[in-house]
Amino acid sequence: MPTVEIRDSIVGQVTTSELGFGYMTRAIQLKDGFRHSIEAIQMFNDNGGMWLKTRESLEDPQNAGYQLYVSPFPMLQTGMEWGLNAGTSLFPGSGQLAGEENILYKETGITGIDENNGQQQNKTWIERFPDHALGATPTTNWYTSHIYITLFVWNTPLTVVDVKYSLFAKVKQTKVSAAEESMGQYREFLTSQIQSLQSTAVVYSPAKVSGYVFPMWRYGGQRPELMMSSTNILRYYNNIASNANQDMQSRDDLQEGFKKGTTMVAFDQAFGSDGFPDWVTILDVAGVTTGPIRSFAPPLKFADNGNTLMF
Repeated sequence: MPTVEIRDSIVGQVTTSELGFGYMTRAIQLKDGFRHSIEAIQMFNDNGGMWLKTRESLEDPQNAGYQLYVSPFPMLQTGMEWGLNAGTSLFPGSGQLAGEENILYKETGITGIDENNGQQQNKTWIERFPDHALGATPTTNWYTSHIYITLFVWNTPLTVVDVKYSLFAKVKQTKVSAAEESMGQYREFLTSQIQSLQSTAVVYSPAKVSGYVFPMWRYGGQRPELMMSSTNILRYYNNIASNANQDMQSRDDLQEGFKKGTTMVAFDQAFGSDGFPDWVTILDVAGVTTGPIRSFAPPLKFADNGNTLMF
């Protein structure tokens, strides 16, 4: 499992479009047949400071920003916006969110977002994921034999922007089978097909939050009412010494207790029945309450070419 240090950079000048957007990328090749694991990663701005457009006056409404990515495949724009100024989005066509699986590193920067305070002139707000502390620890694995540095720029239209960024990544490479590599690469290829729009939140009215999740008595059943006897709970879940005397319980008895604990009741009654409340299912004995267990595993059937037949 060799560990390699990737040192590379993305350098050049990008001219923004009439809409004020610029795009540049660079590919870095890696070895085939390995699972690559990030042990440390950092991006460094060789320009030494804010390299985007600076505002000529406090009345200048133009804002500037950038998004910097390191990912197995080149980053593309989505239909989402990013950057806020008094609740208003600043930049259209954001890249993917940092929480997506195919993002190894993401950095964003915005300058000139406050017109009312002279102290904020040309100030830059920069966010990194992972940050410097987390970026110095193992984070992400991938199989594709290349990574891309991608930079999005939002600036004054038809502006030439000078870019100088350096990458350091400490990567552990583990030899894997061709099957594992191909499956990993195929999965990464699919996840790189970005979503144009993304919305993962479930929004509730504040008046309806209580009862949709917790407390459960607002949803149905009064959880505290039905208690369980110490005898039943000791029989159902034995958290005692291995050499202590105890009453044995059959698998059928455990399954029956589990069934009673999951019994549905009317909304004004306690969950469960016959002394088995619903919370006893938290103590479920895996492999016992799922049903009868085979005495022997089913035999395997093979085709003439050696493949296992599925029934």
